Amino acid sequence: MAEPRTLLVIAGEFPPLKTIGRIRTVKFVEHLRRFGWRCIVVTLQPSGREGNYDEALMAEIVDGDEIIRLPLRNLEVEIADTVKRLLGRKPAAPAPVAAAPATKPAPAATRAPVAQSGGGLMDKAHGMIRWVLRTLVNVPDDFRPWAQDALKVCRALCAERQIDAIYTTLPPFSSLHVGHELRKETGLPWIADYRDLWYGDVLREWMPEWRKKMEFRMERRLLRRADVIVTVSEPKTAYMQRLHPQLKARWETLTNGYDTELYGSRQRTRPFNGETIEFVYTGRLFKNRKGYAFAEALGRIHRSDPALAGRARVRIIGGVEPEIQRRYDQIIAEYGIGHLYDFVGDVSYGEAMDAQVNCDYLLLIVDTGETSDGVIPGKLFEYVSVRRPIFALCDPGATQQIIDKAGLGKTVPAESVDACEAMLREWLARPVPETVQADDAYLAQFDRKAITERFARVLDEVVAGQPGRAGR
Repeated sequence: MAEPRTLLVIAGEFPPLKTIGRIRTVKFVEHLRRFGWRCIVVTLQPSGREGNYDEALMAEIVDGDEIIRLPLRNLEVEIADTVKRLLGRKPAAPAPVAAAPATKPAPAATRAPVAQSGGGLMDKAHGMIRWVLRTLVNVPDDFRPWAQDALKVCRALCAERQIDAIYTTLPPFSSLHVGHELRKETGLPWIADYRDLWYGDVLREWMPEWRKKMEFRMERRLLRRADVIVTVSEPKTAYMQRLHPQLKARWETLTNGYDTELYGSRQRTRPFNGETIEFVYTGRLFKNRKGYAFAEALGRIHRSDPALAGRARVRIIGGVEPEIQRRYDQIIAEYGIGHLYDFVGDVSYGEAMDAQVNCDYLLLIVDTGETSDGVIPGKLFEYVSVRRPIFALCDPGATQQIIDKAGLGKTVPAESVDACEAMLREWLARPVPETVQADDAYLAQFDRKAITERFARVLDEVVAGQPGRAGR
């Protein structure tokens, strides 16, 4: 039997952090084994204080996987603590860590800091340091220090071990620096995997134009050494090809996928009694992922037909950005539908799965923006595994096509209150279907094992194309 090849995986998102992006990587690592590849994963060392930390997710990592974890340094805190020690002050106690990885700094990162009224010299200095770090140092994201540490570790691994290929998965976008440098120094084939776009992504539209141009040039320079560039949808691949026509890399589309065994033996415990119709959304609401149209549509129905609207219960399970929560509060107060909404907040991954299994309809809210036609959220494939009908707020594009072709539910334009109201009235008036008659033959292409097989074939081909490595 041939000796397994080794893939060096650089991934900022990995269990036990419950980001949706972790699933793609951890499942690739698991399933590649059957196709003759083993993985060494360089990832984040959680502190346990992250908002998205879930110790139970360690069970997703298969025994025998080699995982190397590196802490995420916070330069802002390090500098502040150093200054305090020099001044004879005690460093502040650690605060809860934000969900990682962050792909959007606070809005203050894009403008010069403004001193708060009455702020002292230390406050002004701290504000200036924060602005410099977020604007000029932590580019493209605050994983840059982690990426520098990861590069050192990966250099040593490439020197000491038999590595056959390098795989970086984005975000965090700083991982691209690691792949670029390793490819330049070792000559090993490098696969850059875009779960989200870097330049042009709908979640990075907050950036000023000068920052976008700077990051575009950075991305173009780094990708010149990539052997394979992977995205998760055909529209994203086409967009990247138009964006970087000069690249010589091989282009591949490997979508996210679903696992038939993901929900295991979980069974529905909530009866189909028709008393209430429960819509469940699991995941964060942030940046361009908002879903206001659904709330406004339900509010309109409540005004004209309170009995019909009264059948609905909407559960938002996951973190909500403060600005988005304020807007929801306004809508809910305006229409008087507070009794129909429940913002649950963060829960364990297992609790979120139970909520999905027990709902009547799964609510899917997809990012809006210029490149949203290529967005296929990983959450969609969780929902595929649950097999409850999907009420999706998404603009025309890849996600809409999958839902429509597979018969998983219905879609409405993400920000159309009128279209949302019409479909919501229809769904509230009809009996809740107990099963979903999805097109399993169509969905088979999204089985994660089949996607991993295609990925393994790409790896085999790119390694075989390297001089002196075909016989490995």
